[in-house]
Amino acid sequence: SGINAEYGGMGITGINPNTGTPRNPYNDGKVTGGSSSGSAAAVASGLIPFAIGTDGGGSIRIPSSFCGVCGLKPTFGLFSCVGSAIRKSTVTSAGVIANNVADVALVTCLIANHALDPRFFCPSADKVLLHGISDKTLKDITLGVYPEYVSYADPQIKKVFSRIKEKLKNVREIELEELYLSKTAHFNLLFAETVHERQIWNDQYKTLNPVTNIIYSVLTRSSLRQYMMSSAQKTRAMNMFKRVFKKVDLLISPTTACLPKDILPSDLTYGVIDEEYALWSVWFVFMANLCGLPSITLNAGYTEHGLPVGVMITGPWWSEDLVLDTARQLETQLNKPSRFYSPI
Repeated sequence: SGINAEYGGMGITGINPNTGTPRNPYNDGKVTGGSSSGSAAAVASGLIPFAIGTDGGGSIRIPSSFCGVCGLKPTFGLFSCVGSAIRKSTVTSAGVIANNVADVALVTCLIANHALDPRFFCPSADKVLLHGISDKTLKDITLGVYPEYVSYADPQIKKVFSRIKEKLKNVREIELEELYLSKTAHFNLLFAETVHERQIWNDQYKTLNPVTNIIYSVLTRSSLRQYMMSSAQKTRAMNMFKRVFKKVDLLISPTTACLPKDILPSDLTYGVIDEEYALWSVWFVFMANLCGLPSITLNAGYTEHGLPVGVMITGPWWSEDLVLDTARQLETQLNKPSRFYSPI
């Protein structure tokens, strides 16, 4: 199906009955994750060196994790979304998918220096340079982990994540407040803004597959009251992170709480709606979208059946240099992916 994606970017499996469903390079019976599904699969397969996607609820990091590659959602406003289908969302950022952290850093540096989003004033953008990369080692960086939240992940994911924690010298347990309220706020903002962006679909409803039609119909139920309350929760969440990042330098967690699911024959014809699976897919990624934080996923290991497991590093605003350098150093301590293609 080429470099395809979830239809309209509305989903987290990558299944697309309209134009074709990309397959996971590690198991073609499994989903790639979405919505930047074909992009992650193409990078993982060595077809292209990198790809640019957008991430409003893990759409870069989820497929990158499922396909065993690296994916960066930068600080909100660092990359311009002009020219993409997403131009006015407050939770969506353009970002990079590549085979390793060095490639992600290179592409990020090239884009960040020339494509700041003109819609937003970025007073700290001059700090997002990579000349300071490699100044610190892992033992100099305090990484925060919220154990209770991690406990909900699939047992195989927790097993891989535990091995990662054992390699780290300076891990501190923290608590993230009001996560469930923030999760609802993120969905409300994403849904309302998606409907606003996709008004063109009102004239194309006959071309939508049944699943996309249902999702789009549900999204139109968002109210102004929900939007305002969700915006207030977003402010509280951002203030919470300001307090957290006074205690730790970065946060570390699994990228998803679930593994790639099976593709059923009916999915290829009709699409799929699986609310529970969507919940576990975005379990860890959504807070970076809600609050505009930079967040990267990299391959941390494999399940007993050879499926990739991602680990995610999230930092304070405009800390791409620290996030990328920490990810690079962690990457050197991990086993090279079983399907690895040379860097750019």
